Amino acid sequence: MDVLKRFAIGAVYPIVALVIIGIFWLAMQTGMDAMESIYNGLILMFPLIVSMGIAIGMSKDQSGAAALAGAVGWLVYGAVIVSLNYPKDGVFTPTEFSANFNFFSGIYMGITAGVLYNKFYNIRLPEWLAFFGGRRFVPIVTSVVALFIGAFVAAIN
Repeated sequence: MDVLKRFAIGAVYPIVALVIIGIFWLAMQTGMDAMESIYNGLILMFPLIVSMGIAIGMSKDQSGAAALAGAVGWLVYGAVIVSLNYPKDGVFTPTEFSANFNFFSGIYMGITAGVLYNKFYNIRLPEWLAFFGGRRFVPIVTSVVALFIGAFVAAIN
């Protein structure tokens, strides 16, 4: 039950973002072009917001390092998906809705970042690597795990 409670806490942040997206959608209906650009940017980056929110909620102490890990994880995941599914001669348009970039990608990268934060937030490294220990280690390990998750998802599509 504790994991479900943490997930629910993390889901609050994307819900707040949905409210903001709704406000910009209403403002876009007035015909202001700037509001449409803001709305499209928020829709495009919504999986990133979901990833950061879920990572914060899943972490033990709702740390900003978990949010950073969620953001880094989703960005690495996205870069791997683009580089493996859209080779150099292909064209990638980020505005198209694809299965790789919907909000589910934000959910599983956020869960991954939160779980990795809980596992590695207090890790001790050797003295010459001590700067990268603790909470600073979490985005590093999350990016490596996101690399493999992205490669797996790209291979099955």
